[in-house]
Amino acid sequence: MKRRNAKGRGLPPGTIVVIRPWRRVAGIRILKRLDPAGPGFLRLERFRAKNLHRHGGASKPYRFEVLHRRGVDAVAIVPFYFDRCTRRLMVVCKVGFRPGLYLRHRLPLPARDRRAYTSVIEAVAGSLEPGDRGETGITARARAELIEETGMRPIARRGRDLGAGFFPSHGQSTEKVHLRAFQVDPEKALDPAGDGSVNEAGAGTIAIEARRIIDMCRAGLIEDPKLEVGVNRLLRLLSPKNPRKG
Repeated sequence: MKRRNAKGRGLPPGTIVVIRPWRRVAGIRILKRLDPAGPGFLRLERFRAKNLHRHGGASKPYRFEVLHRRGVDAVAIVPFYFDRCTRRLMVVCKVGFRPGLYLRHRLPLPARDRRAYTSVIEAVAGSLEPGDRGETGITARARAELIEETGMRPIARRGRDLGAGFFPSHGQSTEKVHLRAFQVDPEKALDPAGDGSVNEAGAGTIAIEARRIIDMCRAGLIEDPKLEVGVNRLLRLLSPKNPRKG
């Protein structure tokens, strides 16, 4: 592993560790606009409906639209380890390029966004497949995504319980994000296989001290709610005051 130089950044040594460097992106060139109704992982439905009230009657008609993933839900993984020298709780994150976020500058934003979004720090995560069913299926998918995206294998098979899933955008999507935490050994990380996509092949992995992640979320340096929710729950789970620690 390569430790990032913290000099001049106000960071204690070891709070951010580069495990696998990422490919730096300067921008993109749009080659062609594709048909929005074409094949893909996401499906948009539009409806005209009425709400039926419990004790009779109905609302006036209205329109709504909703977005579905192919496997409906997703899983976010919080891989963690304890630094051998400092004993700090470290969380492994991904760093990569998200073209949709990069294109934000083309939109009429309500407030100026100072970031160029040529790279983002985010949770290790993945979509569930149609065959991933039940808690066992979700956990199996979490393990597979962890290995695929980071090259790390969980030390314990069962992992840690981070509680119920959550809806990241319940006003417009049916997706629920399920959370899983696994302890890992970054020294045994292999080159990740990836899923064959361009941007995943160029992504890297870093480890950040857990409480530093929460500070970075508050400051807007990390803008992934999966990380903020997952790391907060992991810190609570591993707190010495928590009787469920073990």
